[in-house]
Amino acid sequence: MQLDLGAVTTQVYGNAIAPYLAHYPALQAKLDTSRHFYIENRKNAKLVGVRLHLGKVDFGPRDLGHFKNFGDKLTDETLTNKGEVHVGTLAPDLFQNRVLIIDYPHNRLCVVDEIPAAYTGASFQPFKLKDGRIKIPLRINGQSEDLLFDTGSSLFALLTTRPQALATTTGPVQDSIKTSSWGEYYYVYGRRPKGAIYFGKQRLPSALVYADNRQQFDKLYAEENVWGITGNAYFLHNTVIIDYKNHLFGVQ
Repeated sequence: MQLDLGAVTTQVYGNAIAPYLAHYPALQAKLDTSRHFYIENRKNAKLVGVRLHLGKVDFGPRDLGHFKNFGDKLTDETLTNKGEVHVGTLAPDLFQNRVLIIDYPHNRLCVVDEIPAAYTGASFQPFKLKDGRIKIPLRINGQSEDLLFDTGSSLFALLTTRPQALATTTGPVQDSIKTSSWGEYYYVYGRRPKGAIYFGKQRLPSALVYADNRQQFDKLYAEENVWGITGNAYFLHNTVIIDYKNHLFGVQ
């Protein structure tokens, strides 16, 4: 499952999970059409009381979203082969009141109840929390700005509206990328920022500021009161510590 801290509800994709539901009646019986969650403005059912584990961490019985007609269509052969399959999304509802550690260099995740001593020396900043999603402060052009930290936005260190991008960048477009959001494809364009970007006192690596011309996320930015979105790209050489209990975001 993809770790997407910009999502709200942990969910499985209807197309991908279909052969598992067909093969395991006990799992199929957990599909409850009277329970709902919304995604992309569509109402979907839930799988209720599904027990989840991450390594040795037991999250207990959880209600998962069932995103109907989404994801890759898998076959019965998927149940017997040993390859990895992508069946859903892990959202921040799974980690509330816990500490999530993302060790990017070693491709590891850890969930604990308290920040381990090995990470107490990290650079920490407080974050804001809404609907389980976090907003971290970055200093851009000398101003403190809140950005949604979204591990689902893995390509971009900085993604914002076109007006914000033009106000904080200089020179011509340096890059264009065709990307997608929940299956919808579009182009984004990157320009160089006017100055360095900081997390607390830590200067972040050089990166472009991206925006699209479709105003797709402008409503989200306004509703969340954020400058834009930041994701994995800034922290791929670091370990990120997210303390959901005390609303602290650390980088080591």
